[in-house]
Amino acid sequence: MALGTEARRLPSRGAAPGRGWRAMPGARALLARLVVVAAVLGLWQLLTATHALSATAFPTMTSTISTLGAQLRTAACWTTIGETLEGWGAGIALGGVAAIVIGAAIGLSRFAYRSTIPVIEFLKTVPVVAILPLAIVLYGTRFSLKLFLVSFGVFFPLVIQVVYGVRSVDPTVADTAASLQVKGVRRFFVVVLPSAAPFVATGLRIGAASALVIEIICELIGGAAGLGLRILDAENAGVSALPVIYAYVLISGLVGIVLTGTFTLLEKRALHWHESQRHLGAAAAR
Repeated sequence: MALGTEARRLPSRGAAPGRGWRAMPGARALLARLVVVAAVLGLWQLLTATHALSATAFPTMTSTISTLGAQLRTAACWTTIGETLEGWGAGIALGGVAAIVIGAAIGLSRFAYRSTIPVIEFLKTVPVVAILPLAIVLYGTRFSLKLFLVSFGVFFPLVIQVVYGVRSVDPTVADTAASLQVKGVRRFFVVVLPSAAPFVATGLRIGAASALVIEIICELIGGAAGLGLRILDAENAGVSALPVIYAYVLISGLVGIVLTGTFTLLEKRALHWHESQRHLGAAAAR
């Protein structure tokens, strides 16, 4: 009887692979994404090769991928990517620092919050494209054009996040800090900053993606150096340069994926202690 009981308790070897596959949600998600990408690329090739899509507007997938590989092997392509990242990084830094400093000051003052938040909420809704003509008049097509517009586009969404983050301190934590005589600068770094950190991280992650879009719009419409200008030059070259246009569009998308993924990873590493990240980790494990 004991041997029979032990035998029934032994796991079936045939079931192990299934359990192992179910225990790897990350691998399943990656496989599903690769299948979707392959399906989209295959559909693209099919529709262009059969001329279901106009050849004057859509190059074939194979010619685009071939051109993409050729461009990535040139120094000019990486210089162009660097020019875009230079404006993106400078705009993120300037707009981000200004948003954190000003947002913290507003969030810590009830009077400043009540008097300025309507103006900030209004300016947050102004599209960057709407002020692009004015910015071109003021700054021309120089680097300062990209710096101004990217900073503008990053500042207002992020400053809102910082303000609400600073004001979201848990009342129990605030009362405990007060009872322990934690005041001034120490209170800001020990109580306020940890409370606002998830809001700031989310604002920076979202701002990083929107800043790249703004950056490329500046280059595409304003004529500043970068990926957008290369797309514009290829468009002006005619139908024969269609694969180049699509290649640089794909490069822009890949740069955006890398930047967003980097900020997401940094957010997880920096806020591993926070409840929101623990919940995300638990959800991903299921």
